[in-house]
Amino acid sequence: MFEEIGSIRNEADETSLQILALFRDSISEIRLNEPESVSDYFKPEYSHYIVVHSPLDIRFPENREEWNLRFCRDVGVSIVELVIAETGRVYVKGLIAINGSKVYAILPFTTMDAEKAKKAMFPEDRMAHVRAKVLPAVLPIIKGETILDIGSGFGSLTMEIAKNNPDSKVYGIDLHDSLIGQAQMNAEVLGVSNVEFRTGSAYALPFEADSADVATCFFMLHHLEDIKFALFEIKKVLKNGGLLIAVEPLAHQHHHGPQLSETGWGELFEDVGFNVETENLEGAVILKAVKRE
Repeated sequence: MFEEIGSIRNEADETSLQILALFRDSISEIRLNEPESVSDYFKPEYSHYIVVHSPLDIRFPENREEWNLRFCRDVGVSIVELVIAETGRVYVKGLIAINGSKVYAILPFTTMDAEKAKKAMFPEDRMAHVRAKVLPAVLPIIKGETILDIGSGFGSLTMEIAKNNPDSKVYGIDLHDSLIGQAQMNAEVLGVSNVEFRTGSAYALPFEADSADVATCFFMLHHLEDIKFALFEIKKVLKNGGLLIAVEPLAHQHHHGPQLSETGWGELFEDVGFNVETENLEGAVILKAVKRE
């Protein structure tokens, strides 16, 4: 029987943890029952740790059986990256547990463990490699005083935008409160001060008309039932001449949502009232759309 040594604070619930591949970059706090014992568990020579904690009370699909074995049995086991370890507070990245979970053990992740881990990659969603290739090409062109990242999820990309634009105000918008709360916690712990996360729908954005310089949508629009409705709403909150940058998977890369070609996506944006340029990169289409005056 494990003995509880602490608990976990984050903004995660069972719903938000259904998208583990994105949650891995989120921050959690480990609250030790004896706060003065931080140095007993966390040493300067180690950057990663194995944390044994309460299991998730969910079941992932069959193609994610490794997740069930690791996180959903008698206990959960996470390999985490240390972010901050000070007396009374510890923050880590990659702890796969919901808010309030118990912590039973903390062990250093050693070079011996790392050699074994090389053969065991954490399963990624199918679009992860596409995102990794496309985003570096897109981030440098996102510039403006007020930037909206629509469908921000846990906020990793939103924070990258904010760090690239330190004099701008960047807003992340997502439909789910738990994702917004976790994204805000991530930003606060990591010290990204020019970003704010708000709950909102792409069909009814919580911003005034003609108020934003740039809007971004990354792999989000194809999840919507009415893409045109959302594009009209985005166009409304953009200033005249404002820029919408969207990235979407092409039909042969993704098997749900509208099966649109590069040309099809461009025509959709033109119909709504944007002047659009498209670029095909790594199986995704990058759309640079300027609001017509």
